[in-house]
Amino acid sequence: MDAHEIRDHLNLTRCYIAALSDLVWSASEIRDATTLRYYADKRQQAAHDLKARAICGQRDGLLTAQDVERAMSPISSLEDALVFTD
Repeated sequence: MDAHEIRDHLNLTRCYIAALSDLVWSASEIRDATTLRYYADKRQQAAHDLKARAICGQRDGLLTAQDVERAMSPISSLEDALVFTD
C-alpha cells in the first residue's frame, strides 16, 4: 500500500466512524440499547483500525507525524471526517 492508498483508507474509515456515531446517537435517542451497543462496538473497532493503520503508515515512512495527528483528530461530523484532500 502506498501513501495515497493509506490516506484514502484513513479518510474512508473516518467517514465510517462519523456514520456510526450518527447511528449510535439515533439508537440512544430511541432508547434502543441493543442497537446502540452494536454500533458503538463497530465504531470502537473502526477507531482501533484507524489508529493502527496510521501508526503503521508512520512506522513504514508513508505518513508523517502531522498526517497521523490529522488522522487521529476528533470527528464531530461527516463534514469534517475528510482530512486528506490531496
